[in-house]
Amino acid sequence: MISYREQLAKIGYSTSQSVLYRDFFLAPSSLREIMRSMDFPNKFWEEIPGDELDQNWTNEVQGCAFAHNRWFFTSNAEGKRLHVFDGPTGQKIKSWSLDNLPPPEPPLPGFSIYHVGAIIINGNQIYIDHWCDAGGQILVFEGDGATLNFSKWIPLKNPNGRVGMIAIDFTNRRVITSLGKINIDQVYLHDLDTGEFLNKTLTLNPGITDGCYAQGGFLSPNNHLYISSGQGGILDSSKGYQYIYCYSLLNGKLMNSIPVRSAAGRQELQGCCYANITREGKNVFIHAVLLENEPGAKDDIFLKSFTADLPELI
Repeated sequence: MISYREQLAKIGYSTSQSVLYRDFFLAPSSLREIMRSMDFPNKFWEEIPGDELDQNWTNEVQGCAFAHNRWFFTSNAEGKRLHVFDGPTGQKIKSWSLDNLPPPEPPLPGFSIYHVGAIIINGNQIYIDHWCDAGGQILVFEGDGATLNFSKWIPLKNPNGRVGMIAIDFTNRRVITSLGKINIDQVYLHDLDTGEFLNKTLTLNPGITDGCYAQGGFLSPNNHLYISSGQGGILDSSKGYQYIYCYSLLNGKLMNSIPVRSAAGRQELQGCCYANITREGKNVFIHAVLLENEPGAKDDIFLKSFTADLPELI
């Protein structure tokens, strides 16, 4: 049987180090789950590169999510919108305008509906990242895509500047955030119900230094933090990739990275999500939007899907 100390070595500790559960940034509730979360897939690959979608609604698409057997996409083009499509058929269910929502209460100085990004769905709760001159907020709805009812705003507080939603731990009612800047070396912990900063910071080891922005992410079933990092005009010039980075939420150790093929510098990796689904006859788990910034035209997107050699450890 593998010991706790042997597992700790997989996330960068020496076998002589003493590590207490309370030292971890965000850990599962049981020792068995903590031990398992130190294991990780060895390899990821792009199973479905996605066809180029050239539609009016694809302009400025940001976040993606899959729930209720439907795809959800946020967009900042020609008004802020939430687009919903049937998963199996691709038929449009609804396109919701987000432009005329009630403002936060109490009022936030400088608030306006400005930029929607990452989207995370848990049951009938839909959480959308938003930022404006008032800082970062989370926009919350109730619904299944065919229905959508405004619930509330959650202002995200942080002494270091504007932060954006990366992932949510629904069991512990926690939000993981990052600063809205190029390159991310830390993430923060907030209360999901109040948006209060909980004075917990996780240093990423190593941090993200690819010259891009954190565009979204998710907390995986095995307690790993995935962060999509992208920016138009930025890519690995030798290979043509942008990346989804995969970290341990126990101590911030980089466990792996997922290369996302971007064939041109104008292509920009946006949000990503986890969904264990069959798509095009293939079992896939991680999904990401690659936005193609078309000069003088509306943007196209590719919806890419990925799998791993040990998907149960994602």
